Amino acid sequence: MEAIWDALLAHFEARAPYFRLFDRYRLRPDAWLKIETLSVIAPLVGPTLREARPDRQGCDIWFAGPEGDRWLAVKGLITSYAGAGREVRQTLVSVEEISREMDKLRGLSTLAGGRPGLLLAAFPFGPHPRERDEWQSQLLRFEAKGFELAGARKLELKPDRECRVYLFA
Repeated sequence: MEAIWDALLAHFEARAPYFRLFDRYRLRPDAWLKIETLSVIAPLVGPTLREARPDRQGCDIWFAGPEGDRWLAVKGLITSYAGAGREVRQTLVSVEEISREMDKLRGLSTLAGGRPGLLLAAFPFGPHPRERDEWQSQLLRFEAKGFELAGARKLELKPDRECRVYLFA
């Protein structure tokens, strides 16, 4: 499974210019992330995986391999950090929403004999230590629900502004 996670993170790291566009126009990349994730996983069917498909019973990407089934949620999150205006949705609200979806996905995957996972792209982040501390406390919500950090990448959007891509398993 680590090879799949590494391939996904490397794929998104190579696509930093796309994240810059999403940041520039303050767009959530959810649909794009889902298609890109499928484009990395689908070619592995045969040599590494038995099957992969999108939109299976409430998960974004489902795949089956020798280590069992994975039910993957793919989410983009625009933070209220890095000088965002007052009209921006609070990061806490977005994290809570994703957390509730992960609870549902855990139930579905457990009933089907699989394991849940989360691919999360969160941005923007600035250089302020208070933002970083606040974000670390938000990540603890996923760990408290039993998800381990399987990998992470930081992508530079522009000087003093970054995107972070996480895989929780």
